[in-house]
Amino acid sequence: MSAIAGIFQEESEKSISSKKIDRMLAIMKHRGAACATETSHGKCAFGVCSDNLSDLSAIFAFNRAEDIWGMLIGDIFDTKINGPSKNTTQTDCELVLCLYRTYGAKFVHRIDGSYAIAIYDGQLNELLLIRDRVGSKPLFYTKAENTLVFASEIKAILASGFYEKSINLRALNYFLSSGYVPNPHTMFDSIKQVKPGHILICKDGNIVEKPYWKFVYRQDEQNNHEDYCKEKFLDVFETAVSRCLKKHPDAGAFLSGGLDTSGVVAVMHKLKRSPFKVFTAGFEEEQYSEIAEAKMLADHFGLEHHTITVKFDNDFPSLLEKLVWHHDTPFADTSAIPSYYAAKLAKEYVDVVLTGDFPDQLIGGSGHHAMALYRELHDPAWKRMLRNSKLNQLIDRLPWSAGENTLSDKIKRFLYRETFSLEEQRIIANMPIPHLLKRCLYSPDMLEVNKKYDPLSIAQALYAEVPDANLLDKLLYFDIHSYAPDDLMVKVDRMTQAHGLTAISPFHDLEFVEFMATVPPHLKIRGSERKYIMREALRPLLPEQTLNKKKQGFAMPIGEWLINNLSDYVRDVLLDSRTLNRGYFNKKFMRKMVENFLDRKTDYASGSEAAIISLITLELWHRIFIDN
Repeated sequence: MSAIAGIFQEESEKSISSKKIDRMLAIMKHRGAACATETSHGKCAFGVCSDNLSDLSAIFAFNRAEDIWGMLIGDIFDTKINGPSKNTTQTDCELVLCLYRTYGAKFVHRIDGSYAIAIYDGQLNELLLIRDRVGSKPLFYTKAENTLVFASEIKAILASGFYEKSINLRALNYFLSSGYVPNPHTMFDSIKQVKPGHILICKDGNIVEKPYWKFVYRQDEQNNHEDYCKEKFLDVFETAVSRCLKKHPDAGAFLSGGLDTSGVVAVMHKLKRSPFKVFTAGFEEEQYSEIAEAKMLADHFGLEHHTITVKFDNDFPSLLEKLVWHHDTPFADTSAIPSYYAAKLAKEYVDVVLTGDFPDQLIGGSGHHAMALYRELHDPAWKRMLRNSKLNQLIDRLPWSAGENTLSDKIKRFLYRETFSLEEQRIIANMPIPHLLKRCLYSPDMLEVNKKYDPLSIAQALYAEVPDANLLDKLLYFDIHSYAPDDLMVKVDRMTQAHGLTAISPFHDLEFVEFMATVPPHLKIRGSERKYIMREALRPLLPEQTLNKKKQGFAMPIGEWLINNLSDYVRDVLLDSRTLNRGYFNKKFMRKMVENFLDRKTDYASGSEAAIISLITLELWHRIFIDN
């Protein structure tokens, strides 16, 4: 549990005030209550907060003789990648500085882990910011004149006093289409994320950001036999889990009862040979709760199982505000709510948990993956003929009623969706507020923003990077580079760090990720069976009930809560004059959409629960971060 912050001034007659760093650290104390700061020649000030400053060298190290300073949050799990093994007396941060002194910025090719790193080289007057390959650890920055400010959280940059708040309308528009803000953007103009697998270099007044790794399919190796892939999967996955446990032998684990977390727990049990603690969050509503399945597996392995039942209460609005504050951004992924409670529960017993995040995006675990493959094979010829960009542009220019549900509009909406490719339809189907709804909901100014910055262009650009890939690998490529780092990993990091808990996923292991790049698509999804190769590889370790369990995810009854318990709250937030006067939305249509949702109407002028929670958290974000 830790966070970093820093200020780098290339040319300045004044030393950096330590009070600025102190303010930045103070607002991130949930990530570590104890803080420490250092400066180098007044040009660069570093600060860290951690729960364990007795071993400060684990996250903060320096070589005064060569004027090299470094900070690291997270873990280095493997240092044998094209290089020597780690000296066991070195902390991770000391190792990073040692490798940097030997290899310069190319040292990043010799480490694997979950990390965010900052290095200041006083001799070169150069600052390096580095984010791990899959983006599990956050790192933000902004540059004003000759000063670069960076931190683990956006709110710390705001606390530095170097940044004047300015809303990024492009990111706002992307958020309402995706449910998250895609990297490198944030909700603030000029505050950006270091992209996953990238190294940012600030020198001579310039910022250069370069990729040092990117996930790519190794199609020339995707011809391995199923038996080989099963054996290799289990071997590489066990190695990944063992690396985590070697670093954190007392770690517990999240356990949903689904394949992903159950696989992690099964391998932990095999390696540890002793009981450990597992944690499950569920709901009063049985159709959303997985506590029973998790208990079955915990009993099967003889583990210490702790559960928490998430119930609706009148403090729910304040919880939403708290989650927006921790995210630094609005959010649409309501699985953040049970994740928050699971992390709160786990922190009472352990400091580190292993999670099951990322196999859905690597192997194909979601229903929309299987549905797209089914449609590719079984859609009738007339539907396939509709997938035409020229036809799409023609239908997009047709007049539409403002959210009405006439037969004419239904036909136009159907034809509009079907004119996109299957991979594009996957994106459209998951939008909280899709393009056609924006045409009714948005103000004229926001319609211009949407026209200028088409949210679909992000997915289209990623699909264009793998033009020869099959449909499944295209879908997964988008998930790996966009959804996973910008939604899934953000949720896990913010909700665990809200309680000072560290979460680690063995599925982020570089050896495992690169192995999955060689697995042929037919071993990822076979017919309707998702994550086929994972299921078969783990079959010797898991009971049949777990292997055959239908995927549920962290779904929750948010729609029922909003309608049955929070209708007045929904109106108070979304129909308040502050909300309606921000200039984003058509006031008349917003009122209609909210009332239709609360009345359980299902026509196109009704917002989905994803649309409503997106709009609520967007407004809460404004009140917390903009209105103060």
